[in-house]
Amino acid sequence: MELKQASGNTWYLADWQLIPLYRLDRRRSILLDAGDLSQRKAIETTLEREGITPVGILGTHAHPDHASNFAYFQRRYHLPVAMSFGEAGICTSALSLKAYFFMLSPGQIRRLRPDISEMVIASDCLIRPEQREFRFCDVTFDILHTPGHSPDHIAIRTPDDVLYLGDALLIGTELDGAKLPYCFSVEDYLTSMEKLPKANAALYLAAHRGFCREIERDVSKNRRVILQKAEEVRRLIAAPMTIDQIGQAACRQYLLCSSHLDKAATYERNIRPYVEYLRDTGAVNVWADNGVIYYQATS
Repeated sequence: MELKQASGNTWYLADWQLIPLYRLDRRRSILLDAGDLSQRKAIETTLEREGITPVGILGTHAHPDHASNFAYFQRRYHLPVAMSFGEAGICTSALSLKAYFFMLSPGQIRRLRPDISEMVIASDCLIRPEQREFRFCDVTFDILHTPGHSPDHIAIRTPDDVLYLGDALLIGTELDGAKLPYCFSVEDYLTSMEKLPKANAALYLAAHRGFCREIERDVSKNRRVILQKAEEVRRLIAAPMTIDQIGQAACRQYLLCSSHLDKAATYERNIRPYVEYLRDTGAVNVWADNGVIYYQATS
């Protein structure tokens, strides 16, 4: 990993995803998210090499690639962790994580998925839904509530006017290569995107390797891709189909066929929100027959 400067005291660790940090001085920093379980050693090595000690973690959302190191760093460095109210609640136990990762059994979460089970944490500080500013480790950050990618996702503006988007938006090649971008709620994800240009930040930084100073074009492109994927899924449901049949057809469409149990479960989780969006917008009809739910595209 490399430590690079974004603007002023806002820096980031450059890897397959970007992990921002706000430097209080040469020796201390606040991490904005803390990377994936696989990145843990590299994060520690890089910070030690640069002589930096993390003194707090301010998290955008509870996904393994952002939050699986929260509890570990909390224990090792005796630092506070701050999360939004909804995301902190998800992380209170393995069973509450099951409510979010619905496609996995409790046993899978507890014993077979350390990237998820290590997300269990008691957050020290909570960001409430009405909060627009949050003082943390003697620094005031602006908070932009951007639910959709996750239930209570937030974007964080540093004092350098850098808006860290987390996963509120995909930028550049990350979007170009996305077969079926994940949204917990497609409708809320699209709504939250509209807030981003209004933030008028000097620099926008996305976790999955993207920078921009003008964000309108990226917002338009994200909306276009998400709606296109929803339409592609709708076209797959020409005849009455169960959610499993829709998932199978979508996996064929996007070349996601896998015999790996965890991957297949992840694909199920990615596809379902698009079907739910189509239902909520009236693009598919839904009915039950003999205890089985069927979907079919409206004419």
